Amino acid sequence: MTPPVGRERWLGPALLVLAFLAWGGALSAEYVLDGALVVRDNGLLSPFEPLRIAGLDWWDGTGRPGGLYRPVPLVILAWLRTLGGDSAFAINFVNVLLLGVVAWLRYGLLVRLLGSRAGARQIAFAVAALALVHPTNAELVASQVGMADLLAQSIATAAVLRACDAGVPSLLLASLMSMLAVLSKENGVLVVPLALLFEGCRDAEAGTARRRMLLAASWSLVGVLAALAVRYSALGSLASVDDPVYAGFPLIARVASSLATFAEFTLPLVAAPVAQLAVAGHQDVLPASGFGDLRSLAGLAVLLALTFLPLFALRRGRRELAFGAWFFLAAWIPTGNLLVSTGALAASRFLFPGLFALLLVLASPVWERRAGRIALALLGVFFALLSWREALLWRNPLHLYEAQAGRAPNSAYALYDLALEIRAADPVRARELSERAIATPRVEIPGVGIEPEDVLEPRWLAQMALAESAEAEGDTLAAERHYRAAADWAQQGIDARARIPFIEDWQRSRLASLHKLVALELLRVKELDLEAREALSTQIARDIDDCDRCDPSSAENVRLRSLLLDRRGDSAGRAKLIEEAWLAQPNEPLLRILWATELRQRGRSSEALAIDVDVALSIFDSYDRARSLAIAREALAHPDARLAARGRSLLERLAVPDARLPQSPAISAEATQLLRATPPRK
Repeated sequence: MTPPVGRERWLGPALLVLAFLAWGGALSAEYVLDGALVVRDNGLLSPFEPLRIAGLDWWDGTGRPGGLYRPVPLVILAWLRTLGGDSAFAINFVNVLLLGVVAWLRYGLLVRLLGSRAGARQIAFAVAALALVHPTNAELVASQVGMADLLAQSIATAAVLRACDAGVPSLLLASLMSMLAVLSKENGVLVVPLALLFEGCRDAEAGTARRRMLLAASWSLVGVLAALAVRYSALGSLASVDDPVYAGFPLIARVASSLATFAEFTLPLVAAPVAQLAVAGHQDVLPASGFGDLRSLAGLAVLLALTFLPLFALRRGRRELAFGAWFFLAAWIPTGNLLVSTGALAASRFLFPGLFALLLVLASPVWERRAGRIALALLGVFFALLSWREALLWRNPLHLYEAQAGRAPNSAYALYDLALEIRAADPVRARELSERAIATPRVEIPGVGIEPEDVLEPRWLAQMALAESAEAEGDTLAAERHYRAAADWAQQGIDARARIPFIEDWQRSRLASLHKLVALELLRVKELDLEAREALSTQIARDIDDCDRCDPSSAENVRLRSLLLDRRGDSAGRAKLIEEAWLAQPNEPLLRILWATELRQRGRSSEALAIDVDVALSIFDSYDRARSLAIAREALAHPDARLAARGRSLLERLAVPDARLPQSPAISAEATQLLRATPPRK
């Protein structure tokens, strides 16, 4: 291959500069979405211990279900968080830099792919630049965790380029790099079709192409298998089942809806990404019941064209068109819900791995005409301007959620996310948004008559938000009404889960609503006259029975029922209930607390205090510190030396302030003063 001469040698580095020109607005972005969850708020990422962090599940420390193993970006993100503190600038800078690196590497890949074609470097640069400035990259450069995609695709592309040397050391290094690509993100497995299509479609004699394709399959598959082995040793599994967005959809409806989404959402993002969504839901792209839907037919027609037209392109010697079409399909199909239902209906980030390939299909034919080159240049400027604007929308959660809600006014999730973000600053608007989320158009799974889970869940969350808002304002009756409505929404999820494979634990959701409802009813019952009190007590008893049906082992159910018995003046029944529940679950913290309270009422204070100290120590981080201080003070003065020592241990823990808790410094100061004033007993 002829080395670059003159200005051509600067085309690759120019892509790095272009990355910062187009995406400089992302550098000041705050932590958003999963960036906040996985990186900023993840206590497991500190202290920075690379080997320990490399063994973590991607979701460890976030409270979400696991199943993803991405040690390469997780270690780098942890290191950059250590450098940047509360600022995401270091991570955002690396993400923009990586986007430029991906473009540079793909520029090199396309130069080799186009080979001796006239203007190969210019075409390669135009395609790489268009993919670089495309607005759909906003989530990758500004969401922090987009680093996983950027690392996976940069390493995979570098591996293919490294293997071009075909020497044994180069192939071994390429295999190692393919392993690292998969350990960066699951879509790193695209290194296999990338390598195969590159070797099969670039200029080479037929026999040489077959041999190089065999080598490509060998080194890339070895790397992928090695990555799976590393994953298995860390997590004990080879793969994970994500949250299926098409849960419960009949096969025909799922495939038809997938094609409709491809035509209505994905393809328009390529040419006119003026109003993209980070994630689209069923209310944004309505399901298709079958192939009578024109969107499904359009999506099918495009997929068939991308599948079979490259055969004609090969006959005409246009290998780059075959490479572009087939690699785009290889990159999109795993996320397109055609083969299996994945965790998202569609997302702009799904385009990233194969976007440059699709742009090659669009750009290569028009490059031959001067008007086509001008059109591509204007399109690049258009994309760059949109990208700058898009990056600014990601600069903090509020701007992002405002944009999402504006672009998806009928999406319950978009409206609820914005309501949650502004609830403290603007409760009136937050209530309005929650009400709009509940009232968004109903969507049903074709042929089933049940709402998809991604529509049902935000409606439940919005009802809970309205209830909590009313409760905070002292409107007890409105809060009760919303909690009961939330319980009814959750019951829909329970009924649906009995028929189709929903993922969420709707029993738990209903239980959370009912617990809140009963707690308010118990407060209100004291204010009523005898007749009304009896009627409400009967209703409360029915509601607690509903709680038992959701989870008969719930300690909170016992607490609420004991309060009802107390309101009715049945102290004997309350004592029996608590003792039986404690005997059934003697290690349950809440039941131990209830039993300790009962022991105090029986005059057995020492036993109660011993239980209180043990509970406070065992669940220290989630226990009321003011209550812990009172318990420690009482234990410290107790004549039993062992109990006093336990109280001192509790005081020592309280003396360490927790910056997350506003009252912690005052409590820590008082605990420290008590420790100094009370020497240890001998």
